Amino acid sequence: MRLWRKWARIAAECWGATLFAASTAMAQGSFALPASGIKASYSPLAIPTYFKPIDVSLETLLNQRYAVVAAHVGGGEEVLVLAQKTLPSVPDRVAICALTMPNPAADQTIVTSRCWALNHFDKGQ
Repeated sequence: MRLWRKWARIAAECWGATLFAASTAMAQGSFALPASGIKASYSPLAIPTYFKPIDVSLETLLNQRYAVVAAHVGGGEEVLVLAQKTLPSVPDRVAICALTMPNPAADQTIVTSRCWALNHFDKGQ
């Protein structure tokens, strides 16, 4: 069991570091994903992806033991990718949240968040 925990910790660190490096490079404008639909061997297909709004706050997700694995500023909001580790036989739960800071000029006086699920929590692969 200790070996599994060590492997899971190393995998999580590598995965988080990869997402962080990619989001940092994108924020600096030095990293761009290949375009979809162009005629090139490295061009991916645009495939429909699960993206469902979650009616809970970022605070609630963090209280449910989600961990922030990547973050960057986009469109005036802080965009966070979160993952919740579950049992080894169950896929991780992944969500993305947009955190909006107070803006007195726009009459927004509190921090708000909007979150979406990026995978089915109750379905396997």
